[in-house]
Amino acid sequence: MKLKKNLCAPILILFISTVLIVSCKKEKLTNLTPDNLTECPTCETQFRESVRLEGARVEHGNAMVFQYKNYWSSDRSTGAPYTGLFFEVHEGQSFFDFDENTIASEKAVHITMCPFCNTIPLKPVGGKLKGKLVDKNRWLVEAAVVLAAPDGSVFDTLAFKHYFTRN
Repeated sequence: MKLKKNLCAPILILFISTVLIVSCKKEKLTNLTPDNLTECPTCETQFRESVRLEGARVEHGNAMVFQYKNYWSSDRSTGAPYTGLFFEVHEGQSFFDFDENTIASEKAVHITMCPFCNTIPLKPVGGKLKGKLVDKNRWLVEAAVVLAAPDGSVFDTLAFKHYFTRN
């Protein structure tokens, strides 16, 4: 009986410690480095705070939205057509690393902004999307997002590695 009492406390402490260690959400370290940045003179990359994605619209909220826009020409005037990727990240983070499920959810949206181009709407279905805070005004983001056509067939991959600046 005394042996049982002596074993109970250490086993209980071990069990509680294991549960606490496993349940703690720890930040993953990213190996994101600024080498091999994508050259894109027609691209615009920015992020906004205290907003959220509602479909393809950016609205007031409690997250950050990153906007990658690749304009079809060097003329970036209002109404210039572009292809882009918008994605939402929880505010207050210093890094993110989206898995395929997160990319395929409503947290990432592919956009083709050209009302008269008769383009096929594409949906992010997988790939990688990760970023880390460089300073209060810049994030380094790397993406290779797989895009699918409405029938689910893989159509393209949108890949970039850029600094995103505060809007």
